[in-house]
Amino acid sequence: MNRLLLFFSLLIGKAALSQSVTLTLTHEVNHQAMRANRTYYTAQGDTFTITKFKYYLSNFSFTEELGQVLTLSPEYFLVSEDSIASKKIVLTGLPLGRFKAISFMIGVDSIMNCTGAQSGALDPVYGMFWTWNSGYIMAKLEGTSPASRLPGHALQFHIGGYRGAHQSQRIVQLPVPFEVSAEKTAAIHLVADAGTWFNGPNPIRFSETAGFMTPGMIGDRIADNYSHMFSIKMK
Repeated sequence: MNRLLLFFSLLIGKAALSQSVTLTLTHEVNHQAMRANRTYYTAQGDTFTITKFKYYLSNFSFTEELGQVLTLSPEYFLVSEDSIASKKIVLTGLPLGRFKAISFMIGVDSIMNCTGAQSGALDPVYGMFWTWNSGYIMAKLEGTSPASRLPGHALQFHIGGYRGAHQSQRIVQLPVPFEVSAEKTAAIHLVADAGTWFNGPNPIRFSETAGFMTPGMIGDRIADNYSHMFSIKMK
């Protein structure tokens, strides 16, 4: 009997050594809440609206207070503006202790990207897989702009694929002090600002580029822009 009690005590103790962290995501455009049919401005003076906004997050890791990096098992999450549930991500298996940074990939890593269509969040049913390019769309933004020369003044930015030097996955690292304890789940609030897609280090004019749907230089530049879209919202 004593051995049985000892076994369960050790089992419970082991479980208490790890905990989960919840990531809550909020979408903005130029520091304004993202809303359907709301008009936004680029730094170049173009107006636009957003009708669709979604992206993959994967390959999470955390930096402990003393500098050791903890890499979690690979998981893939599809975040979409039209899905409240998708904007809450629960990551498990963090050891108890203090952390100072979070790192993650915007997109799907090259191994999964070159393996073909997958299931779960990577299921092609979500419209994030190019059958003709055999690769995933890492991030997608659609909308309208009077400056667009596409039919219906459409904006169609599907950034992804994997072709030679053109790889649209981007790694993000953000400083964020938090503690993982046995008593409660840690929480981190991430803000993704879609305005950075067009206002980053590679400005986009919709009269010249209103859409891009294949691996290439323009996709690389937009991915470089949106690699800066995440920030931490402090309490």
